[in-house]
Amino acid sequence: MEIKGIDVSSYQGNPDWAKVSNSGTKFAILRIHQKSGTDASFEHNYKGCKSNGILIGGYKYSYALTPAQAIDEAENVLSVLCGRGLDFPVFYDLEWSQQRSLGKQAVENIAVAFLTRIKKAGYKVGIYCNLDWYNNVLSGVLKQYDCWIARYPVNDNGSVQERLRPNVGAGWQYSSKGKVPGISGNVDMDVFYKDYRGTMQKGETKMVKISNCGHDEHGRYAGGKAGDQTGTEYQIMNWYSRPWLCVLRFNDAKIATMIADMATKAAQNNLIGYDQGTAGNSNDRYSFWRHLKASNYDPAQITVACESDCSASTAAIVKGAGYRLNNARLKAVSIYLTTRNMRAAMKIAGAKVLTDRKYLTSGDYLKAGDILLNDNHHVAIAVTTGAKANTLSASTILSKTPKWVGKVTANTLNVRTWAGTEYAQLKSYPTLAKGNLVDVCDTIKAKDGASWYYIRIAGKYFGFVSTKYICKV
Repeated sequence: MEIKGIDVSSYQGNPDWAKVSNSGTKFAILRIHQKSGTDASFEHNYKGCKSNGILIGGYKYSYALTPAQAIDEAENVLSVLCGRGLDFPVFYDLEWSQQRSLGKQAVENIAVAFLTRIKKAGYKVGIYCNLDWYNNVLSGVLKQYDCWIARYPVNDNGSVQERLRPNVGAGWQYSSKGKVPGISGNVDMDVFYKDYRGTMQKGETKMVKISNCGHDEHGRYAGGKAGDQTGTEYQIMNWYSRPWLCVLRFNDAKIATMIADMATKAAQNNLIGYDQGTAGNSNDRYSFWRHLKASNYDPAQITVACESDCSASTAAIVKGAGYRLNNARLKAVSIYLTTRNMRAAMKIAGAKVLTDRKYLTSGDYLKAGDILLNDNHHVAIAVTTGAKANTLSASTILSKTPKWVGKVTANTLNVRTWAGTEYAQLKSYPTLAKGNLVDVCDTIKAKDGASWYYIRIAGKYFGFVSTKYICKV
């Protein structure tokens, strides 16, 4: 099979993607990040491709001279993507002469560092290089990745030159001087032999959705116009790894539901944009709170363009939920919170701080209304529930009050972090021995219907054990 497309960057300006799509272009590989920051056209290009049914991939030109620098480049790419879906891989562009001078092994170490980090975040990965680099610089390890090979003639006129088609690689960049309706000037032309739509890739389905207030219309943190100019300043997107350092969860289902609903409506209202401007300026990030307060604490009712940022929007939503639910602790939340003091503030407001790895490395165990926090950088709100989350209602929240004393009847009994053998053992007290006494606080059904006790051990450790191996004393 062959699928034809293009690759673009800010050099192509802002293409008319409707015209590009009508020309028969099936995919576009977008430069995501450049040396000085986010590619100036990336947001326009991503939105345009999405709106016009063009498959999307990405690439990053590498200037890394060490694996550590390569990981930094990967983090920059992930920060721009913010968990958004791609159809094609993220390609690592290897062509810088200073990298080549380091030698084959050093190039391998640099590339693997980048590709591993991107792959860990859920994206497909590949390598872009010319045929000379493929033959003489790429190691055997790097050739195992999907390679997108550039090769075109000196007298390039935009057409396919079959005599130059490489006999290796998943894709071929066959020209740098193509002409496509909707794009001024030259554009790179490509053909791929692989349809990535049928592969496991971070996309737009089966992912937990988060409400993310992340950047202004220029991909920057300040200086834009009030309101969401692109539909991406404050948006609903797939879960992604920031990485998150904790999840803040309100176990009261009414609170969690209200937070998720408000966060969804805020992201869907394009009068609410992103800016880190300080109070009193035209780009004041607290203007969202003022208009929320004046709109019955309902983001959908806001009719005036306003701004917020990740922490100010989260604080406003939690505080607004407090007024809608008449909850004093939520009402007391400060709208001036930052990511650095949000963990402590939300804990005071009644949130549980979750730091188990399963909550931080995927969206599978998240619940709608969970607040995802990186104390040093960012915060977002989950608005859907993960496939492996336990969706307990408010009436079934487990009691921590002991009801009776039980004795272990098994020689060794595993203590789990939740009801079911699929869950990990409790780190603080992984097993119990025969004859050990525990406080039984509650009972819950596992996914397979089996009954489990919620127990307290030594007066302070809480976990789950099968009811089969506990008898009442």
